[in-house]
Amino acid sequence: STLTSSLVKFLAEKNLKAVSLSIDDFYLTRKEQVALAKLHPINQYLQQRGYPGTHDMALGKNTLSALKDIGKSGVVLCPVYDKSQHQGQGDRAPLSDWKKVKAPLDIVFLEGWMLGFSKISEDEIEDSSLKEINSLLENYNSWNGFLDAFVFLEPLDIQYVIDWRVEAEEKMRDQGKPGMSRSDVTLYVKKFLPAYEAYLPRLLKNPPVKQHFLHMVLGKNRLPVV
Repeated sequence: STLTSSLVKFLAEKNLKAVSLSIDDFYLTRKEQVALAKLHPINQYLQQRGYPGTHDMALGKNTLSALKDIGKSGVVLCPVYDKSQHQGQGDRAPLSDWKKVKAPLDIVFLEGWMLGFSKISEDEIEDSSLKEINSLLENYNSWNGFLDAFVFLEPLDIQYVIDWRVEAEEKMRDQGKPGMSRSDVTLYVKKFLPAYEAYLPRLLKNPPVKQHFLHMVLGKNRLPVV
């Protein structure tokens, strides 16, 4: 999200209109997430936002489609997810806070931790809960189909994502917004590690866009490793 925001500003200096969205903006509402968790009480990955299955697929597809077809004079309202709501559990922001994108539009950046992940053979998964997640990944092909290029930012050590997420929560609290504690963030992020281990190797071998694909490895300071 930091990179795409910077790219939007950089492109503006080059007289190119860009907008940045995250797949996080397409999360289910808090009410819907609570209901989902109750429907899958033994699946730890569906008890919180983040994993496949916790997004509003139609909202994402409709938003991306509208941006693609914005034309020369269109306007698109893009959803915003407020992670500070409900003591850091998050909720979709009210319509009045959604991002209004006006044409003309040259580039749309879509970012997200699991963007581009694809279903793998169930034989490669021992965790029954992750098998359920794996089955839900096919639904995300409708989002991947909008991608014209793909940049894969891979941490040199997957454990870096824990520190990066802690930093994001601390930054949010410094802005006066409620957020999760360091211990809560650590527990939250550790739940994502099984998915990284399962899908990152496949993502490198089979990216959603093969013709325009860039793979970069990042150090703990988030800079490319030479």
